[in-house]
Amino acid sequence: MNVVENTNTQRPRRGRPRDPALDRIIIESARAVLARRGFTGTSMEEIARTAGVGKDTLYRRWKSKEDLVQHVLTVLAAENVPVRADDDPTYALFIFLQDIVRLNTRSDFGAILAGIVGESARNAELATAFHAFWAERRSIAAGLVRRIVNPDTPDDEISRILDHVLGPIYYRLLLSGDPLDDTFLWDLILGIPRSTGEPHNQEETP
Repeated sequence: MNVVENTNTQRPRRGRPRDPALDRIIIESARAVLARRGFTGTSMEEIARTAGVGKDTLYRRWKSKEDLVQHVLTVLAAENVPVRADDDPTYALFIFLQDIVRLNTRSDFGAILAGIVGESARNAELATAFHAFWAERRSIAAGLVRRIVNPDTPDDEISRILDHVLGPIYYRLLLSGDPLDDTFLWDLILGIPRSTGEPHNQEETP
């Protein structure tokens, strides 16, 4: 008895592929509503209405408002605070920190972020989503720091350095409102212990 093998092992794709242009419209609509209403005042209904789509279109892409907000933060941070290719890791980190400050002070991202940080204390699902976003961004910053320090530096020391560098920036952004100029950012970077292979001048500023 001959057995005919089915060589077509691929399952048929269900539904239409997602439209990147529509995704972008939704992200920008969510950003606009969040900036205007804050997280608590934002609804999936208003985001859908602003984007000109049905609410079911949102829920096919993101399971909740918290999930959508995490995606919005991730996209905006990736676009506005990229990791630039630079032979000098210290300068690459300096530009990275400059971009963080610029995004938070010259756009509505800062107001959105502040609202989400505040609401996370009352919303466990939002806190989980925000912590996932923050962990990803912190991991990216850790990669920059690792280019500066000794290659054998343990993870807990990298974490301490990140607290030293990022903590004062977000303290000023979210709490004190004190200025964040280039000298302040550069002083934070000067506090990072350098690998012996990298020359360093304490007096030099970009």
